[in-house]
Amino acid sequence: MSHEQAFAEHPPAPNEQATAARASSARLTAGAQVVLVALSFYVAVESLGLGLWTSFGPGPGFFPFVLAIALGLLALAWAAQTRRARAGEDGPAERTDVGHAAAVLGSLVVLAAVMDLAGYQISVFAFLMFHLKWRAGRSWALSLVLALAGSAGVYHGFDQGLMVQLPPSALPLLAGWGL
Repeated sequence: MSHEQAFAEHPPAPNEQATAARASSARLTAGAQVVLVALSFYVAVESLGLGLWTSFGPGPGFFPFVLAIALGLLALAWAAQTRRARAGEDGPAERTDVGHAAAVLGSLVVLAAVMDLAGYQISVFAFLMFHLKWRAGRSWALSLVLALAGSAGVYHGFDQGLMVQLPPSALPLLAGWGL
């Protein structure tokens, strides 16, 4: 019997460790998708109780509602993309970059912790610079332009366009400069 015939009759057993890792990753991904859809549904329902619109413009529940709908749609798109990728999956399991996820979650915690003290503009500017320049390796010019647009631009768009004030700095020196 030739080597090819033996291989055709008795193919090698799949790597059980890779199969287990793939199954574990699939369960983790599916769980995260379900949690995000459930969270978006909960936030959308709760934001309706706050009121979506007032006579002056967007109500306190408007932006949470819009963001909840966006989160739910993105989670559903992620689930569809995952299913499509699994249907055509022949290669090794995709690995989750835990370091990247930890950096994003950690920086969001820091952003939430310093926003009341430093204000929206400075906090979001530092957050965006961290992710654009140091995490994504973008150029200084692009990082500065996007961080300024994402912090000062959004701040003034909300303040002047929507008449919604984002948190200013609690530090008198920075607040005096309009930050």
